[in-house]
Amino acid sequence: MPALKTGRIVNGQDAIPHEAPYMISLQLSRPQGVGHICGGSIINANWVLTAAHCLMGLPEGELQVSAGNHDLDVSDANEQRRVVTRIVTHPLYTVPGLVAPFDIGVIRIDAPFTFNAYVQPINLPTPDEIHSGIATLFGWGSTSTTTTPIMPNILQTLDKNIIEFNACEAAVGGPGASPLHETNLCTGEDGISASCSGDSGGPLVQGNEVIGIVSWGFFPCGVSEAPSVYVRVSAFNDWILSSID
Repeated sequence: MPALKTGRIVNGQDAIPHEAPYMISLQLSRPQGVGHICGGSIINANWVLTAAHCLMGLPEGELQVSAGNHDLDVSDANEQRRVVTRIVTHPLYTVPGLVAPFDIGVIRIDAPFTFNAYVQPINLPTPDEIHSGIATLFGWGSTSTTTTPIMPNILQTLDKNIIEFNACEAAVGGPGASPLHETNLCTGEDGISASCSGDSGGPLVQGNEVIGIVSWGFFPCGVSEAPSVYVRVSAFNDWILSSID
């Protein structure tokens, strides 16, 4: 079995510009410039939903959020850039940057988003709902199936089959063989397409609901019989709502 890896769209396609107006790029300010590190979803004018492993150990003032973007390499007149002023991660996620359950966090920005055709919030699912069928993934993560990342500038998207929890558990080695938890949701195991490094924190959606947060998978990305694993958002409605203003 390949190694576990946080974050991990492979064999997807370019998204239609601004078809996911809730999608953000979480970026870290470095001496050489600002760079994409993770995805996330706008859940109201002041807060973004993402993965805890994208946030822990990072200084709030050096994190930025880019909304309304499509091509990260092009200056977009529709972009709204904000600075992160508060980070809240789930208290049961206690292994910074590593694969583990409860990999969920929210971030507050320094000024509210202005909602328009290019920047919009996405709804939370019904509490405790168990989803099935096809879901859609968005991200700027690596498109490589090797250990060498290939980072796209254009937002990628991919439709994936949700698989039942028992099937996912079996695919990752059975009960106790991996960090899989009942609060996770899984897609895939077709060995062709998957989320990948840089997709962490990004949304898995059905309609206008964010049902999953990209958390972890197996590396290299898109390997045979390896599902992609997400935080199941419906397991955390109460925590999300209690953590935001």
